[in-house]
Amino acid sequence: MARLDHAELEAAATAILEGFGAPATVAADVAASLVGADLRGHESHGVVRLATAYGSMVEDDALDPRATATVADREGATATVDGRQAFGQHTGRLAVDVGAEKATAHGVAAVGVRNGAHLGRIGEWAERAADRGLAFVAFVNSGLSTPTVTVPGSSDRLLSTNPIAVGLPTFDARPFPLVLDMATSQVAHGKVTRRHVDGDPVPAAWTVTPEGEAVTDAAAFESGTGALLPLGGLTAGYKGFGLATMAELLAGVVGGGQVFGEADPGWVNNGAAFLFVDPLAFSTRERIETVIETFDAYLAEATMADAVPQPPAMHADRPLLPGEPEHRTATRRRAEGIPVSDRTLAALDEVAATHGVDFGH
Repeated sequence: MARLDHAELEAAATAILEGFGAPATVAADVAASLVGADLRGHESHGVVRLATAYGSMVEDDALDPRATATVADREGATATVDGRQAFGQHTGRLAVDVGAEKATAHGVAAVGVRNGAHLGRIGEWAERAADRGLAFVAFVNSGLSTPTVTVPGSSDRLLSTNPIAVGLPTFDARPFPLVLDMATSQVAHGKVTRRHVDGDPVPAAWTVTPEGEAVTDAAAFESGTGALLPLGGLTAGYKGFGLATMAELLAGVVGGGQVFGEADPGWVNNGAAFLFVDPLAFSTRERIETVIETFDAYLAEATMADAVPQPPAMHADRPLLPGEPEHRTATRRRAEGIPVSDRTLAALDEVAATHGVDFGH
């Protein structure tokens, strides 16, 4: 396991993206997004994507590295951004910029996103909106990506991981925005893919087969064995299924993209509904800061029992607010470097060499 400086990793990722054919400015933006995911502990959406998805998408014409997104501006508080199969991190930036401008002017805004290719870590768009002082909600579908998620009572692969994200600015109350970024399945598919790259097992609670068993071999899952369970697993998966359904349809309606059943699945081509709210149209900065600080202090009084397990990312002596684990991880990794497995480095070396780039780690 190597530890790489985030600036050096970003420079190397930029070089690979330019090798794909991306213009320098687009390559830099995409690399910053990928390394930003790695910094925050979401390696499934980090630089490993260059080796596990983006290179193949470029080769299959499912991603156009030279394309740029366009805006169909509408009167008032709505707009549509067509990614035109460009890098989704480029499209996401434009969608947030357009939505933020309209929400600042009107108090609220809605932006539909279509042909987004892979929009990356959706929490990034919540963070960027919050940095502009705006609350944010996103419903995202895969745009007919190969399905990986089942529905309650089945093991058929019928849906994608259809993420939902929510963001809220904290102003001076906290040094990070509040951000919830979650798949509507037990986990994002990228977390299984990363385990495949690194040769790690898959936790039993994530998957199911027709026999009701789990798939713990990541390679077997990637080859088509079993399916991801909806969020809530075998006992409360109807909740995740409901969220996934609404994300699928809202992204299809507001974003104007395709939903499952309309065509054969293929590469990911995200559609999305991005919603923006200016909280200062409803409250004051002082009140917002007070609400956040008061609620956080209330949570801090929780008794943490040693016998009650905590998720590794949230392990602490008190409950952490949404976005706080990522903030802590990013602070540490900026100082100590980003851990990158030997297998991930080998995969990046291979894709870099294919495109005539020296990865240079």
